[in-house]
Amino acid sequence: MPNTLDEDWVEGRASLGAAAGWTAEEIRLVADLGYALADYGRNEEALTIFEGLAALAPATAYFQSALGALLLRMGDLEGAETHLLAALEADPHDMCALLNRGELNMQRQRRDLAIKDFATLLSLPEVAANPEGSAYATRSRALLAMLTGDMALIAE
Repeated sequence: MPNTLDEDWVEGRASLGAAAGWTAEEIRLVADLGYALADYGRNEEALTIFEGLAALAPATAYFQSALGALLLRMGDLEGAETHLLAALEADPHDMCALLNRGELNMQRQRRDLAIKDFATLLSLPEVAANPEGSAYATRSRALLAMLTGDMALIAE
């Protein structure tokens, strides 16, 4: 007799991670490993880990954002865009996804969309409350200044 979680997964009511019985702590530890691998430039290995995590919990913005960032770094703009859009659908305030989508838009010569992504990130309440506290905000200001020619943005 199938268990309820298996049925929920088959019917799309539960993630594969829930059906497989992974705990949040186990998923976090694997995500930390993926992050460390990416930090060391081991992109292919990190990609494999985050693809697995995204399969376990596809609606998790962090996994989608990480995949988008990795694919952008690796030059797969189409794949990066797919995952960054999924991340922002799950969490429209994901700073990493906004920054990376802005950079993707720059690479694709979509200046206005890039400006919008960077401006959106800079307008987030957590950035406004602590403008110097986020590397994402610092990079967004620099890229926005480059796109607009307004170098005063860098000093903010």
